Formats: sequence, C-alpha cells, structure tokens
Amino acid sequence: MASRQEEITLVLDRLIANAGADVSGAAAVGIDGIVLVSRMGSDVNVDRVGAVAATMIGVTHRVSGELRIGLPEETIIKAHEGLFMVLPAGNQSLLAVNLRSGANLGMVRLEAHEAAEAIRHTL
Repeated sequence: MASRQEEITLVLDRLIANAGADVSGAAAVGIDGIVLVSRMGSDVNVDRVGAVAATMIGVTHRVSGELRIGLPEETIIKAHEGLFMVLPAGNQSLLAVNLRSGANLGMVRLEAHEAAEAIRHTL
C-alpha cells in the first residue's frame, strides 16, 4: 500500500500530466505553510511557496468573511509571466499550482479542483 506522500505525489504528477505545458509546477501544502509534497522546478524555493500559499489563503478567508461571500474556492494571482493558484484541499491542506503565461485557465482549474479533492481524500 502506498504512503500518503506517495499518493499525493501521484495526484500532483497526474495534475501536471493532464494540464500539459500549462502547469509548470504544483505543491501540496499544509495549512501552516509546510510543504508536504512538491513538484515545483528546482529554481523555485518551495518553502517560500508554501509560506506564501498559506498566507494567500488566510487573507482570502478573511476578505471573503468580511464580504460575507462564503468560503473561498480558489485564489489566483495573474502576473506578466504566469499565474499562481491556491486552492483549499480539505481543512488542513492546500494545493498550490504555478501556471505558465497564456495557460488555459478553465482546463487547469478543473484539473486543479479534482487534484485538491484527491488530496483532501488522501489526508
């Protein structure tokens, strides 16, 4: 039987494979910002990505609570050279996804939500 870490690694690998060239990396992160599994490039500081992902979802929770619009489903930063998406993956974990510029955001969002659900189920 595969360990949780191995199962999450398979989920991230499947996300990256299904999204094609649109996704340049993904990571499963604890709600505290600790990276559980990373499939980010070697040029990315995954510890910082984990901390930033946790901060982003925390701020998003506060804003959506203040606006009374319900729990956030995702947070996306769009920059000149790409996008960064963070989704809750249950109550104690997150999925962070790095997308290339011009990515098919609709398709990646579908794949990412499925991956987040699989991570939630695994943990």
